Amino acid sequence: MLGKKKQRQENLFCPLCSQVSERQTLLRAINSLIDFTPFREKAAPYFGDTGRPSIDPIVMIKMMLLGYLFDIRSDRKLVDECADRISFREFIGYGSDENIPTHANFTRWRQLLGPQTFKDFLYEILSQSEKGGMKLGNCRLFDSTKVQARAATTSNAKVELELESQPDEYLDAFNWQTDCDEPTQDTRYGEKLVVSTNDPEARLLRHSNEPSRFVHKVHADVDSKTGLVVDIAVSHKTEHEMMIEFLKKESRPVECIGADKGYSTADCYKDLLSMGITPFIPVFDHANDKGKKYHLSDFVYQPETDSYMCPAGNELRYAYITKQNQTAYLAAESDCQSCPLRDKCLNKGKRRTLTVSEDRWLIEMMKQQNRLPKYIRVMQRRKTVMEGTWAHAKEWLGMSRARGIGSASMEIQATLVAVTINIKKLLGHLRDTPKSASGNVFALIRLLLSVIEASIEAKIGYIWCEVVNVRLFWHPQEAALLRSSHGLL
Repeated sequence: MLGKKKQRQENLFCPLCSQVSERQTLLRAINSLIDFTPFREKAAPYFGDTGRPSIDPIVMIKMMLLGYLFDIRSDRKLVDECADRISFREFIGYGSDENIPTHANFTRWRQLLGPQTFKDFLYEILSQSEKGGMKLGNCRLFDSTKVQARAATTSNAKVELELESQPDEYLDAFNWQTDCDEPTQDTRYGEKLVVSTNDPEARLLRHSNEPSRFVHKVHADVDSKTGLVVDIAVSHKTEHEMMIEFLKKESRPVECIGADKGYSTADCYKDLLSMGITPFIPVFDHANDKGKKYHLSDFVYQPETDSYMCPAGNELRYAYITKQNQTAYLAAESDCQSCPLRDKCLNKGKRRTLTVSEDRWLIEMMKQQNRLPKYIRVMQRRKTVMEGTWAHAKEWLGMSRARGIGSASMEIQATLVAVTINIKKLLGHLRDTPKSASGNVFALIRLLLSVIEASIEAKIGYIWCEVVNVRLFWHPQEAALLRSSHGLL
């Protein structure tokens, strides 16, 4: 049966301490600003109509938020702090003579309600922030981060192998690739999956300069204008897949997005353009090899023979299609061994490999788009807002390490971190809102400047579209068909 905390009558005698601390001022501001009643309504379906009344859901969500507001990472420690501090008791509505809920209640409530209930509360806080004057913009920022799981890599791990090819096929492919300059991923002999027995939903992360560790992958959707966390999820899916899931759930219009190079794929660009969203993503050009190698633009394509001519005049012929659906062209080993440009073209291997994507035209178009002034501003905003959100969450809100086991527990933790960030953003917005006539004048000037800036960007974008329409791509006919299918003509 769902319980509800009764309002206590104030004590007859004055409290021992009349001085108000900064912590008490913050909690009183949150109590007066945030309406926690919707959380009780969302938790009601999980309780029956009869039986002993439960703890008030508002009390539980407030105690959980206290753990994130003040970086109290242990449930036992949180109960001790709530029992010991007058400000905490006042925030959750408990008197000095009332017993605080025990630490075991937190585990039961998290398992009972599940991640979706806390996500619905995040959306409710987002709605209350909009009503408080924080209107969301039309640009979203996306990123993901790794959070260390509660699993050791030394004793509690097992290895599972999933074979994708027969040994003979693997050996044939390996012999073919020994002559290539850089191996691709389409000839791997199965995938090696390391799973922790403590937390099977965590994945092993390996870095060359860091020890291996089990992690959970947290994805976030943040508004560029206000810095509010619009949505958050825990999943080992790719960044591209999670971004599309977030955008499909958006009920507000989105015109552009900002992300890092992890989202720089042709499929990601296509999906965003088909949704009418402008992507501002640094282009990770796979054809632009590192080191002393020549760029793809230094090679001349010959459509008659479907081959490329290198700067030294040697031919690179069609070889195979990679797992990433890229066409690989290989030079003859004898040509590369006697080539005078060998030291400038090869880092390792016996001959040069050139991989060309079918969506090469799209990569070139994104390069041209990234010259717009708005791209620079979105990237600066992403670095400030998105990276700042992760830094604040890990440094001050305890998201550097998972508090529970499993993806569901990690998602509840990430959601409550997002709720805490949004509440802090709302408090800061109300504090910085101008209340005088001079402040309103400055706000009006900023609005006029933004309108002028938007009109200038519109003209620059029109000129950029004209440049794109007359630009020559690597395969003009295929590029024209693909552009028309995505409505880019």
